[in-house]
Amino acid sequence: MDIEDLMKSTNGPAYEKNESRYGVPLTYVGEKLRYALENYHYLLQEIGRSVPDNPPLPDEFHEWAPISAKQDLLETPAWASFHYQLTAFAALFNMLASVQSRTDIERLGKMSENDFMDWLDFIENEGSVLGLGGIPPVF
Repeated sequence: MDIEDLMKSTNGPAYEKNESRYGVPLTYVGEKLRYALENYHYLLQEIGRSVPDNPPLPDEFHEWAPISAKQDLLETPAWASFHYQLTAFAALFNMLASVQSRTDIERLGKMSENDFMDWLDFIENEGSVLGLGGIPPVF
């Protein structure tokens, strides 16, 4: 294996751009994104644990509607939001390569709370809001 393969950008050239900015510190933005992710991770866990498989549909849906209240109205939008927040968090810390696929997102969403917190810590500690990323984590 060539050492250059390991030292490639963690974001890829399509997602890189030199920018100069003035405003809220990006560490503050990262902190808020992290809190949102922690809560969304908890929400995903609780939807899976606490919501029955076939809850009744809201009144505005007809009985014949071919949807599942749990899957279509709760799980799908929650997973989509989790995906976008994870992508934003990883990109902010220049660690976009750590969430490259749907499988990565699902794995992170199904992790225990402690393992997920460890992953968030790793992204913050090894990445950088200044554009100096590390090697993507393997969990």
